[in-house]
Amino acid sequence: MDLRPGYTYRIAYRSESGRQTERTIDVLRKNSSRAGIIYFRAYCHLRDEERSFRSDRIVSCSDLGLTIQSASYSPAATHVGNTIGVSQALATISAPMIRESLFMPSPPQPKPVSHSSRPAKDHSNIGTVFGKFVWTAICGFMAVTIIGAISQWDSSSTSSSTKSWPSYPGPLTVASARIPAPLPKPKPRSPETDGVLIGGMHLQTLNSGGVEYYVVPELGLQTANKREAIAAIKVPQFEAVTGIHDSALNELYLDADLDCSGKLSWDELAEFQKKTYKDFHYEPNDVALRPDEFLHIGGGDCDDFALYSAGLLRFWGWQPYLGCLSPGRGDVGHAICLSYEEGSFSSSFTYYDIGAGRTEDGSPLKAGRYVPIDYDEVGELTNASGKSWKLREIYVPERAYGLNM
Repeated sequence: MDLRPGYTYRIAYRSESGRQTERTIDVLRKNSSRAGIIYFRAYCHLRDEERSFRSDRIVSCSDLGLTIQSASYSPAATHVGNTIGVSQALATISAPMIRESLFMPSPPQPKPVSHSSRPAKDHSNIGTVFGKFVWTAICGFMAVTIIGAISQWDSSSTSSSTKSWPSYPGPLTVASARIPAPLPKPKPRSPETDGVLIGGMHLQTLNSGGVEYYVVPELGLQTANKREAIAAIKVPQFEAVTGIHDSALNELYLDADLDCSGKLSWDELAEFQKKTYKDFHYEPNDVALRPDEFLHIGGGDCDDFALYSAGLLRFWGWQPYLGCLSPGRGDVGHAICLSYEEGSFSSSFTYYDIGAGRTEDGSPLKAGRYVPIDYDEVGELTNASGKSWKLREIYVPERAYGLNM
């Protein structure tokens, strides 16, 4: 089943244990075929992380089209465009227009002057003294009457107002007003930090507001993906020692860390060995293959299996070696991976107690305990070697690449 990178699919996937799940995946790339099986690297929406999928375990598949991340739609660009449009529209309104329309009250309009159509009265006909006296008396009487009426109305109005309206207390002064003290500003809560040492670097887990993110101060890295932070530490270190630059191999070695702790446990190593023995076939050859060559060919002989396991140990900071067993020096024998151990391990493990010396390639060899890793056995030997066979040769794995074995 061929899935195209850059497309989203709805698949029914059967795991190694036979359990079937429905998943939506965004295909990122297609890895090289191994033993007729194609591996796809995809983002799994069910697990919310990148996963590898075997083509022979995909029971059914439906194409959902191009992955939305690769489309030209960009909500951020749309939002910026809208913002610019509003800004341009506001720019067309001048500052005086805004100030006058929003903050300045409309000026009072002058009241129209009414012009009466009547002509002014002419009193020139009152010419006599008597006429003037009578007119003055009438005007005085009318003025006294009007003033008295106004005084009486004002008095009754004031009395009524006093009874029906409460008195206004007047403006508050600073002394009488209660001004609450300002509340103290809350101190920002520092994020909770937890950290571990991986490959000589600090991987810090920060939890702020229920959100976790991961920081590697030595690399200036901050990410919400813990696997990405671990890869940033381990991949460059592995590539510097082995000279191997292969993303598919790095992904498989990262997958061995089942709990994403940044460290490889004995149980995780045992699970990796079982999967290796199941997924790769035995094929004799004359040259010791690098782990990436073994991966893409899809198999090899005993020394190639051992070097592939040694690559995993090197990736996670262990001290691996390649050991050769045989009934006698120079005889055809069997190759295994060895792990130098200074700490504790299972009491059920067998191990080689080796004195200080040098490897076959001239590298110094420390005295101590060396645990065997043989195909799918960890801390034990398979029947690929005889019980009387002895450990005859030891190599630094990277020095054995390309040797005739």
